[in-house]
Amino acid sequence: MYLDDIAIIIRSYVPEDKLPKEHVVDLFRLYAVLLRAKGTDVTESDIHDAWSMWIVKYHKEHESLVPYEELPLEVREQDLVFVDAIRRASRQLYKANGNLSQFEEVLFPSGPPYDIESRQQTIDQYKLMVSSSESLVNRRQAVNTFFLTMNGALLTAFGLIVKGVGLDLHVSLGVLILAITGAILCGAWRSLIKSFGQLNKGKFKVINTIERYLNTAIYAAEWEALEHGDNPKVYRSFTSREIWVPTTLLSLYIITALVAIILIVIS
Repeated sequence: MYLDDIAIIIRSYVPEDKLPKEHVVDLFRLYAVLLRAKGTDVTESDIHDAWSMWIVKYHKEHESLVPYEELPLEVREQDLVFVDAIRRASRQLYKANGNLSQFEEVLFPSGPPYDIESRQQTIDQYKLMVSSSESLVNRRQAVNTFFLTMNGALLTAFGLIVKGVGLDLHVSLGVLILAITGAILCGAWRSLIKSFGQLNKGKFKVINTIERYLNTAIYAAEWEALEHGDNPKVYRSFTSREIWVPTTLLSLYIITALVAIILIVIS
């Protein structure tokens, strides 16, 4: 039976000293069902539930026949080896069937985390990626501050030139140069905002993929709560909001440049 084939693969990842002494086949058939149902998303609680269904047939009064949350910590830890075995078997089968995405193969070149050591390394890298995302926000704010300051200086220069000298050919040329400079700055600003948004999107793709192998997926849950950004009443991205400022200023500079050109031609 196909479940027996899966059970054999799962069992191959479990050390001999961790195997029960009897009725092993029945237990691993249940684990095979878990793999088919949940794959790498299987949890320690799932393992305990399957084990409970198995043990109750042979030891109805077993002391561990309680909900997973009520088990002592040392008993819970015994389920880790079986969770890892199912996840490793699931990845082996997924890869054999071509179901492991190319992105995951790049992210986990040595294979997804399957034991305590590799999971800890993944958690450390996860923290690093989250920190990197937060630092990106700070860089983004610094860039916005820089361009706002530069545009403020340009607008002040516009006012001083026009107010102090009036409108003539030389003033129109000066205004045209400032307008072109402002337009270039705003174009660069828009491009950087888009780049920051794309880079942040890439970082969260990595974060969300890593979270599949953790017990809690806080960022994936947050994105789910925000309806994946599809409903602007629930969430509108920072990029779509920030880009309005350079776009508005860019339009203003283009209009100013056109007016300056007209005045130069008339003069």
